[in-house]
Amino acid sequence: MLRQFIIHLDLGFAYLSQFMKTRMEYKADLILGLVTGLLFQLITLVFIDVLFAKQGLTINFWTKGQILFIYGFSIFPLNLFFAFFPNLYNVGSVYIIEGNFDRILLRPLNSLFQVLLEKVDIESLIGMLVGGAIVCYASAQLNLEWTIIKVVTFAGMVICGMFIYGGVFTAVASFSFWWPDRVGLMAPLFNMITFGKYPVTIYNRFLQYILMWIIPFAFVAFFPSAYFLDNVQFRTYIALIPVVAFCSMSAGMIIWNLGTRHYESTGS
Repeated sequence: MLRQFIIHLDLGFAYLSQFMKTRMEYKADLILGLVTGLLFQLITLVFIDVLFAKQGLTINFWTKGQILFIYGFSIFPLNLFFAFFPNLYNVGSVYIIEGNFDRILLRPLNSLFQVLLEKVDIESLIGMLVGGAIVCYASAQLNLEWTIIKVVTFAGMVICGMFIYGGVFTAVASFSFWWPDRVGLMAPLFNMITFGKYPVTIYNRFLQYILMWIIPFAFVAFFPSAYFLDNVQFRTYIALIPVVAFCSMSAGMIIWNLGTRHYESTGS
Protein backbone atom coordinates (compact mmCIF):
# COMPACT_ATOMS: atom_id res chain seq x y z
CA MET A 1 0.00 0.00 0.00
CA LEU A 2 2.79 2.45 0.96
CA ARG A 3 4.76 1.52 -2.16
CA GLN A 4 1.73 2.17 -4.37
CA PHE A 5 1.20 5.54 -2.67
CA ILE A 6 4.83 6.57 -3.30
CA ILE A 7 4.61 5.48 -6.94
CA HIS A 8 1.43 7.49 -7.49
CA LEU A 9 2.94 10.48 -5.68
CA ASP A 10 6.06 10.44 -7.87
CA LEU A 11 3.97 10.11 -11.00
CA GLY A 12 1.73 12.94 -9.82
CA PHE A 13 4.68 15.31 -9.61
CA ALA A 14 5.84 14.12 -13.04
CA TYR A 15 2.39 14.82 -14.52
CA LEU A 16 2.33 18.31 -12.95
CA SER A 17 5.85 19.08 -14.17
CA GLN A 18 5.00 18.14 -17.74
CA PHE A 19 1.73 20.04 -17.63
CA MET A 20 3.44 23.20 -16.37
CA LYS A 21 5.99 22.98 -19.20
CA THR A 22 3.13 22.73 -21.68
CA ARG A 23 1.27 25.70 -20.20
CA MET A 24 4.39 27.87 -20.18
CA GLU A 25 4.77 27.32 -23.93
CA TYR A 26 1.60 29.40 -24.40
CA LYS A 27 2.25 32.33 -22.07
CA ALA A 28 -0.34 34.62 -23.67
CA ASP A 29 -3.06 32.02 -23.15
CA LEU A 30 -1.97 31.57 -19.53
CA ILE A 31 -2.03 35.32 -18.86
CA LEU A 32 -5.44 35.70 -20.55
CA GLY A 33 -6.83 32.94 -18.34
CA LEU A 34 -5.53 34.68 -15.21
CA VAL A 35 -6.96 38.06 -16.23
CA THR A 36 -10.36 36.52 -17.08
CA GLY A 37 -10.55 34.81 -13.69
CA LEU A 38 -9.68 38.02 -11.84
CA LEU A 39 -12.26 40.02 -13.81
CA PHE A 40 -14.94 37.46 -12.96
CA GLN A 41 -14.19 37.85 -9.23
CA LEU A 42 -14.30 41.63 -9.58
CA ILE A 43 -17.71 41.52 -11.26
CA THR A 44 -19.08 39.39 -8.40
CA LEU A 45 -17.76 41.85 -5.82
CA VAL A 46 -19.46 44.71 -7.66
CA PHE A 47 -22.69 42.68 -7.65
CA ILE A 48 -22.49 42.21 -3.86
CA ASP A 49 -21.84 45.93 -3.37
CA VAL A 50 -24.81 46.89 -5.56
CA LEU A 51 -27.02 44.31 -3.83
CA PHE A 52 -26.36 45.80 -0.41
CA ALA A 53 -26.85 49.32 -1.72
CA LYS A 54 -30.40 48.32 -2.69
CA GLN A 55 -31.26 46.06 0.23
CA GLY A 56 -29.88 48.16 3.08
CA LEU A 57 -27.52 47.12 5.87
CA THR A 58 -28.36 43.40 5.97
CA ILE A 59 -29.82 40.58 3.88
CA ASN A 60 -31.78 38.18 6.07
CA PHE A 61 -29.69 39.40 9.06
CA TRP A 62 -26.36 38.86 7.26
CA THR A 63 -24.18 41.94 6.97
CA LYS A 64 -22.11 42.91 3.96
CA GLY A 65 -18.89 42.04 5.80
CA GLN A 66 -20.15 38.58 6.71
CA ILE A 67 -21.28 37.80 3.16
CA LEU A 68 -17.96 39.05 1.79
CA PHE A 69 -16.15 36.73 4.20
CA ILE A 70 -18.23 33.73 3.10
CA TYR A 71 -17.70 34.59 -0.54
CA GLY A 72 -13.96 35.09 -0.03
CA PHE A 73 -13.67 31.76 1.77
CA SER A 74 -15.59 30.01 -1.02
CA ILE A 75 -12.93 31.00 -3.54
CA PHE A 76 -10.28 28.82 -1.85
CA PRO A 77 -11.91 25.35 -2.09
CA LEU A 78 -13.51 26.20 -5.44
CA ASN A 79 -10.23 27.23 -7.06
CA LEU A 80 -8.45 24.19 -5.64
CA PHE A 81 -11.18 22.07 -7.16
CA PHE A 82 -10.88 23.87 -10.50
CA ALA A 83 -7.11 23.35 -10.38
CA PHE A 84 -7.04 19.60 -9.69
CA PHE A 85 -10.45 18.25 -10.77
CA PRO A 86 -11.29 20.06 -14.06
CA ASN A 87 -10.97 16.93 -16.19
CA LEU A 88 -14.06 15.42 -14.56
CA TYR A 89 -16.06 17.62 -16.93
CA ASN A 90 -14.57 15.70 -19.87
CA VAL A 91 -15.25 12.16 -18.65
CA GLY A 92 -18.43 11.68 -20.64
CA SER A 93 -17.31 13.33 -23.87
CA VAL A 94 -13.56 12.69 -24.13
CA TYR A 95 -13.10 9.43 -22.25
CA ILE A 96 -16.38 7.49 -22.58
CA ILE A 97 -17.93 8.53 -25.90
CA GLU A 98 -14.61 8.89 -27.76
CA GLY A 99 -13.22 5.71 -26.20
CA ASN A 100 -10.12 7.29 -24.64
CA PHE A 101 -10.80 5.46 -21.41
CA ASP A 102 -9.31 2.36 -23.07
CA ARG A 103 -5.92 4.05 -22.89
CA ILE A 104 -6.42 4.75 -19.19
CA LEU A 105 -7.27 1.12 -18.41
CA LEU A 106 -4.14 -0.16 -20.14
CA ARG A 107 -1.91 1.43 -17.51
CA PRO A 108 -1.33 -0.21 -14.10
CA LEU A 109 -2.44 2.92 -12.26
CA ASN A 110 -5.61 4.08 -10.59
CA SER A 111 -7.94 5.23 -13.37
CA LEU A 112 -9.37 8.21 -11.48
CA PHE A 113 -5.85 9.34 -10.59
CA GLN A 114 -4.88 9.30 -14.26
CA VAL A 115 -7.96 11.16 -15.45
CA LEU A 116 -7.51 13.91 -12.87
CA LEU A 117 -3.84 14.48 -13.63
CA GLU A 118 -4.19 14.50 -17.40
CA LYS A 119 -5.52 18.03 -17.06
CA VAL A 120 -4.52 20.41 -14.28
CA ASP A 121 -5.54 24.06 -14.27
CA ILE A 122 -2.74 25.58 -12.21
CA GLU A 123 -3.70 29.17 -13.07
CA SER A 124 -6.89 28.69 -11.03
CA LEU A 125 -4.72 28.81 -7.92
CA ILE A 126 -3.96 32.48 -8.63
CA GLY A 127 -7.59 33.25 -7.87
CA MET A 128 -6.91 32.29 -4.27
CA LEU A 129 -4.98 35.56 -3.95
CA VAL A 130 -8.27 37.35 -4.56
CA GLY A 131 -9.98 35.15 -1.99
CA GLY A 132 -7.24 35.96 0.52
CA ALA A 133 -7.63 39.70 -0.09
CA ILE A 134 -11.41 39.49 0.37
CA VAL A 135 -11.09 37.44 3.57
CA CYS A 136 -8.53 39.91 4.97
CA TYR A 137 -10.72 42.88 4.11
CA ALA A 138 -13.85 41.29 5.58
CA SER A 139 -11.91 40.24 8.71
CA ALA A 140 -10.81 43.84 9.24
CA GLN A 141 -14.38 45.07 8.80
CA LEU A 142 -15.68 42.49 11.28
CA ASN A 143 -12.76 42.83 13.72
CA LEU A 144 -12.02 39.10 13.57
CA GLU A 145 -9.01 37.84 15.48
CA TRP A 146 -6.77 35.22 13.87
CA THR A 147 -4.65 32.70 15.76
CA ILE A 148 -2.36 29.89 14.62
CA ILE A 149 -5.11 27.39 15.41
CA LYS A 150 -7.62 29.32 13.30
CA VAL A 151 -5.20 29.55 10.38
CA VAL A 152 -4.59 25.77 10.50
CA THR A 153 -8.33 25.16 10.83
CA PHE A 154 -8.92 27.46 7.85
CA ALA A 155 -6.53 25.40 5.71
CA GLY A 156 -8.13 22.14 6.87
CA MET A 157 -11.64 23.36 6.06
CA VAL A 158 -10.51 24.56 2.63
CA ILE A 159 -9.15 21.09 1.85
CA CYS A 160 -12.39 19.53 3.11
CA GLY A 161 -14.34 21.82 0.79
CA MET A 162 -12.21 20.79 -2.17
CA PHE A 163 -12.90 17.12 -1.44
CA ILE A 164 -16.63 17.76 -1.09
CA TYR A 165 -16.65 19.29 -4.56
CA GLY A 166 -14.37 16.52 -5.81
CA GLY A 167 -16.54 13.75 -4.39
CA VAL A 168 -19.81 15.17 -5.70
CA PHE A 169 -18.50 15.78 -9.21
CA THR A 170 -16.67 12.44 -9.34
CA ALA A 171 -19.96 10.71 -8.56
CA VAL A 172 -21.83 12.70 -11.22
CA ALA A 173 -19.07 12.16 -13.81
CA SER A 174 -19.23 8.42 -13.06
CA PHE A 175 -22.84 8.25 -14.25
CA SER A 176 -21.45 8.61 -17.78
CA PHE A 177 -20.32 5.00 -17.57
CA TRP A 178 -23.99 3.98 -17.53
CA TRP A 179 -25.52 6.85 -19.52
CA PRO A 180 -22.93 8.25 -21.95
CA ASP A 181 -23.55 11.94 -22.56
CA ARG A 182 -21.22 14.75 -23.58
CA VAL A 183 -22.54 17.10 -20.87
CA GLY A 184 -25.14 15.28 -18.77
CA LEU A 185 -25.64 16.59 -15.25
CA MET A 186 -22.28 18.33 -15.02
CA ALA A 187 -23.39 21.70 -16.42
CA PRO A 188 -26.45 22.23 -14.17
CA LEU A 189 -24.48 20.99 -11.17
CA PHE A 190 -21.71 23.47 -11.91
CA ASN A 191 -24.33 26.22 -11.86
CA MET A 192 -25.39 25.14 -8.37
CA ILE A 193 -21.92 25.96 -7.05
CA THR A 194 -23.00 29.61 -6.98
CA PHE A 195 -25.58 28.85 -4.28
CA GLY A 196 -22.81 27.61 -1.99
CA LYS A 197 -21.00 30.96 -2.05
CA TYR A 198 -23.59 32.72 0.10
CA PRO A 199 -25.41 32.09 3.42
CA VAL A 200 -27.65 29.06 3.02
CA THR A 201 -30.30 30.71 5.23
CA ILE A 202 -31.14 33.28 2.53
CA TYR A 203 -32.74 30.51 0.44
CA ASN A 204 -36.08 28.75 0.92
CA ARG A 205 -36.23 25.61 3.07
CA PHE A 206 -36.34 23.23 0.11
CA LEU A 207 -33.15 24.64 -1.40
CA GLN A 208 -31.51 24.68 2.04
CA TYR A 209 -32.22 20.95 2.39
CA ILE A 210 -30.76 20.28 -1.07
CA LEU A 211 -27.59 22.24 -0.31
CA MET A 212 -27.11 20.56 3.05
CA TRP A 213 -28.04 16.91 2.56
CA ILE A 214 -28.35 16.10 -1.16
CA ILE A 215 -25.64 18.21 -2.78
CA PRO A 216 -23.74 19.34 0.33
CA PHE A 217 -22.31 22.60 -1.02
CA ALA A 218 -23.34 24.40 2.18
CA PHE A 219 -20.51 22.52 3.93
CA VAL A 220 -17.93 23.93 1.50
CA ALA A 221 -17.99 27.61 2.46
CA PHE A 222 -21.00 28.59 4.56
CA PHE A 223 -20.60 26.33 7.59
CA PRO A 224 -16.78 26.75 7.70
CA SER A 225 -17.27 30.52 7.55
CA ALA A 226 -19.82 30.31 10.36
CA TYR A 227 -17.02 28.94 12.57
CA PHE A 228 -14.76 31.92 11.92
CA LEU A 229 -17.68 34.33 12.30
CA ASP A 230 -18.37 32.82 15.75
CA ASN A 231 -21.91 31.86 14.81
CA VAL A 232 -22.80 29.25 17.46
CA GLN A 233 -26.14 28.54 15.78
CA PHE A 234 -24.40 26.20 13.33
CA ARG A 235 -21.86 24.50 15.62
CA THR A 236 -23.37 21.03 14.99
CA TYR A 237 -23.00 21.41 11.23
CA ILE A 238 -19.47 22.79 11.61
CA ALA A 239 -18.41 19.60 13.40
CA LEU A 240 -19.76 17.55 10.49
CA ILE A 241 -17.57 19.21 7.84
CA PRO A 242 -14.76 16.57 7.87
CA VAL A 243 -17.35 13.78 7.94
CA VAL A 244 -19.20 15.21 4.94
CA ALA A 245 -15.89 15.62 3.07
CA PHE A 246 -14.86 12.02 3.77
CA CYS A 247 -18.29 10.62 2.85
CA SER A 248 -18.49 12.71 -0.33
CA MET A 249 -15.08 11.66 -1.65
CA SER A 250 -15.58 8.04 -0.59
CA ALA A 251 -18.98 7.89 -2.31
CA GLY A 252 -17.51 9.45 -5.44
CA MET A 253 -14.68 6.91 -5.59
CA ILE A 254 -17.02 3.96 -4.95
CA ILE A 255 -19.38 5.03 -7.73
CA TRP A 256 -16.39 5.62 -10.02
CA ASN A 257 -15.03 2.11 -9.40
CA LEU A 258 -18.47 0.62 -10.04
CA GLY A 259 -18.68 2.62 -13.24
CA THR A 260 -15.31 1.43 -14.54
CA ARG A 261 -16.53 -2.17 -14.19
CA HIS A 262 -19.53 -1.26 -16.32
CA TYR A 263 -17.45 0.51 -18.98
CA GLU A 264 -17.66 -0.88 -22.49
CA SER A 265 -15.23 0.21 -25.19
CA THR A 266 -16.52 1.97 -28.30
CA GLY A 267 -15.14 -0.91 -30.35
CA SER A 268 -13.63 1.39 -32.94
